[in-house]
Amino acid sequence: MNIRAPNPYTQNRPMQPQQPRPFGMQRFQRPPNRPMYPNQQETMQQYNNPGGYQPDGASQASKGQLQRTTIDYYGSWLHGLEMRNSGAKVSVKGLPADPSYTVDVPTPAFIPDEPETSMATRFVQQAINKIKSPINVAKWTPEGRRLITGSSRGELTLWNGLSFNFETIMTPNLSNLKVIQGHKYPVRDLSFSPTDLKFVSASDDQQLKIWDFRTNKEERQLVGHKWDVRTVDWHPRLGMIASGSKDSMVRIWDPRSAKCLATLRQHGQTVTQVEWNRNGQWLLTGSRDHSIKLFDIRKLSEPVSTFVTQREVHSIAWHPIHETMFASGGSLSESKEMISEGSIEFWMTDKTRPRATVEGAHASQIWSLDWHPLGHILASGSNDKTTRFWCRPRPGEHLPTQLGEGEVDDRIFSSTVNSKAAAKLASHNERNEEKEASPAASADSAKPAANLPGLQSADIGRMLAKIKQSGMPGLPGLSKPGLPGLGPQRPPPPPPPHQPGPARNESRTRQSRFNPLQRNQSGSH
Repeated sequence: MNIRAPNPYTQNRPMQPQQPRPFGMQRFQRPPNRPMYPNQQETMQQYNNPGGYQPDGASQASKGQLQRTTIDYYGSWLHGLEMRNSGAKVSVKGLPADPSYTVDVPTPAFIPDEPETSMATRFVQQAINKIKSPINVAKWTPEGRRLITGSSRGELTLWNGLSFNFETIMTPNLSNLKVIQGHKYPVRDLSFSPTDLKFVSASDDQQLKIWDFRTNKEERQLVGHKWDVRTVDWHPRLGMIASGSKDSMVRIWDPRSAKCLATLRQHGQTVTQVEWNRNGQWLLTGSRDHSIKLFDIRKLSEPVSTFVTQREVHSIAWHPIHETMFASGGSLSESKEMISEGSIEFWMTDKTRPRATVEGAHASQIWSLDWHPLGHILASGSNDKTTRFWCRPRPGEHLPTQLGEGEVDDRIFSSTVNSKAAAKLASHNERNEEKEASPAASADSAKPAANLPGLQSADIGRMLAKIKQSGMPGLPGLSKPGLPGLGPQRPPPPPPPHQPGPARNESRTRQSRFNPLQRNQSGSH
């Protein structure tokens, strides 16, 4: 038989009588005279108030607890699948201008023909490391669950892609698998090949080097730039590499032969970013000369489009779904006071001016921009030591843009579209009524008459004029007797006097309709 040993901490403690639960107190709530620890108070508050309702003036969270915004794209993805499978047209412009319809906004993959609806102009969350340092690069993982950022201190930080909270941090001396000492000066950019078997590095030593990822050995050197190489990007499908340098030149290389295929001299200052479009035909370049240029590899003699901005361009990013839209990060700087402000601009390839601008997105230069693989969130890393997340506006929210031809404000949702259409329809109806109005109406019909169903005011005046010309009775001033309803109203004649007679029962009258014998008998009386 197992006998449990007495607890030395409680065997000498006197027994306390159990207090009855006061009337109206909830089941698992402690009596007020028993103190509770803070964690117990939080647990009881969640149990007693599962809906999260707080009265006016009550605190939403305990002291020290941080409320984070969460963007869950699973609901929008499932809603888009349901709409597509049912055969309905998936659109954002048709939604009512009400933020409550946010749950009905699908992901950009279901609305590829509406790039204006995917401009991430709404601030979501800010991520800051415990030890602050400038963020040089921010990249989403291929599945979109996490964002990895690299700082100037050499730290790599993982952030959650749904709630944007900190997950882990990796320092340079933590579990290094392999260190490749390939350049004498700082490495500015890296880019992998489509097969992920090779990668290219750009450095301040004016060289580009191609490496084998499996053996970590250098294969080729791309020599041709006259100054620091700041950016490089491998073509998504073909064997071509684009690079930009501080010598204001963009070069396109063949990685097999290490030869320069083309040299683009279209910028006036340092080329800060080059990026291929996913269609494989367009190359986008950004420079500190306040311009962004779009090139087509089928005709590299001159750019297809030139986008002029008021800021120095430090980063650009193509949208992963809408191939005609991209975002750029720039800064306004004053050399005397050393004041800079980072802004994000959204562009369309068929427009030379930005479609939307987020002024003051960061307090300093924006070094990196990267879209979520689904295209609904944009991450930005800045020199102000912060990483910020941006999402699409809700239905009915204002989207300020800078458009040509006098258009300053263009709303992307149906409220503005419907109001403009209603105004055009109203003006069109007014013009039609003025054309249909006839001057043949007499002065007597100048007063507005009540509209009848299916008749306009002009039709009523025309009808009254014809009646007066034909001499039809019923109008004031005519000697002929009036028609019913047109002349002066007369009192109805009095009813005839009541004549006494045999009263007939109603039930008997009903029976006589069906029984011919009773009908004859009633007629004999």
